[in-house]
Amino acid sequence: METKTAAKDLEFALALLARSMEAIYRQRRYPLERSHHLLLRTLSEGPRRSRDLADVLLLDHSTIARQVSALEKLGLARRKPDPDDGRSDLVATTAKGEALCAATSAMRVKRIETLLESWSGEQRRALVESLKHLNGDLSQSLRELRASDGVA
Repeated sequence: METKTAAKDLEFALALLARSMEAIYRQRRYPLERSHHLLLRTLSEGPRRSRDLADVLLLDHSTIARQVSALEKLGLARRKPDPDDGRSDLVATTAKGEALCAATSAMRVKRIETLLESWSGEQRRALVESLKHLNGDLSQSLRELRASDGVA
């Protein structure tokens, strides 16, 4: 398949995927909204500085600050002093945040397992690897765009 044709087909497929994901999300009743789940899922690996969260999640620092504040108000995350840098705080999950994140992840994984039941193991592995590759390239592209715009 030619690169231009593949890109054209992929552009439409990704737009349809985004639309489908939004429609499914509106129909489901997850314990956490998507942005909170993604942030807590990232924090499940351990406490992080806000700037590290912004880098990993490809968000600006003000968005992370708002999301962390919202999680704190809900009792799902907390800030604590960074022992390596007294000027910074680390963001960590609370027990409640961990529980809701685990419940949301379990629901989402179950839905995906059901969706992929008819796929072969090779098709599943290929999809995962392709999406990881695409996400890596998208992340790099966004970083380059931000650098060229002078945005950190």
